[in-house]
Amino acid sequence: MSKRSAGQTSSRLQASPKKRAADRIFAVAADLFYNEGIRVSGVETIVKKAGVAKISLYRKFASKDDLIVAYLENRNAEYWSIVDEVLARREGHPREQLRSLIAYVTGRAATQGYRGCPFINYAAEFPDRSHPGHRVVEANKREMRRRLHRLATVLDARHPAGLADALFLLIEGAYASSQTLGGRSGPAKMLASAAEDIMESHLNA
Repeated sequence: MSKRSAGQTSSRLQASPKKRAADRIFAVAADLFYNEGIRVSGVETIVKKAGVAKISLYRKFASKDDLIVAYLENRNAEYWSIVDEVLARREGHPREQLRSLIAYVTGRAATQGYRGCPFINYAAEFPDRSHPGHRVVEANKREMRRRLHRLATVLDARHPAGLADALFLLIEGAYASSQTLGGRSGPAKMLASAAEDIMESHLNA
């Protein structure tokens, strides 16, 4: 083995524990933020549960706010990755894509242990819009409106923006009500039916 190869291998081995520590920190933080709440989940609790020193957290994240933003960005990327897969299955059939999206949201809200939309949860905890996490949350919600509007336009809806916003409000309502009244027994179970009625009124008027 050359000196260069040996040095590269050594560097990888040295970096590996740091990477694993960062991964544990993020996984623990994400779980606590979603299930317990962001404000109550302090740095001390996170590093203790992750089994690392506090300095390990600050090597990766300059502050708790940076960790919060990373958590939201991760949830945002995961969400759209799943939605992209859901829509891709019905490519070329916009009405079926809307139905598939609504079905996904309905199932998500009814999942055991579901704690609501992480972006809505964040916004409730951090009403100050100057907090850096708001840019991620706003981008997520704007992207949903954009996608709904695009599908409504392809469907040649009488008022695409109106249909998109009506569906957006139904989706947000399903996410929010699942926290208080449950996704399986609460109003969220009516999401598909309500969405179908709204689509009918906009597309067949």
